[in-house]
Amino acid sequence: MRGALTVVLVLLTAIMLMGMGSLGGTPEGTVPKTEENIKAQIIDRSGVTTDLSRFSMDGNVFFEGQRGEGRMSVFFRDLKELSFGPVSGNEAPADLLLKSGSRLQLKVNKSAVFYGDTGVGAYRISASDVSRIVFRK
Repeated sequence: MRGALTVVLVLLTAIMLMGMGSLGGTPEGTVPKTEENIKAQIIDRSGVTTDLSRFSMDGNVFFEGQRGEGRMSVFFRDLKELSFGPVSGNEAPADLLLKSGSRLQLKVNKSAVFYGDTGVGAYRISASDVSRIVFRK
């Protein structure tokens, strides 16, 4: 009887350990699939620069923000650079430099999330933590 109990305990332990096989491994999260492969460089508020491909904002290939009382979206392919001002309340001011050379100011929700692929893993950052975004060709 004691031998059968030992076998059962060993089998239960083995089953539990096999179920833990996914712990550790790859980082949690994925990069949203988008229609275009946008390449960008993000500089966060601590000065760290990260190069990304498959860049998106909340899974979209456009920047969206408040302009006056309305909402406006601008495709990333039309942007050269984005610079963010200090967060105030739930919003951060964004200065958009378009490829045409003109500028546009929008306010973005600080909880908006930017995603991208670093080549070694998925990357995500909240708008409140971003200082600047430079778009690559």
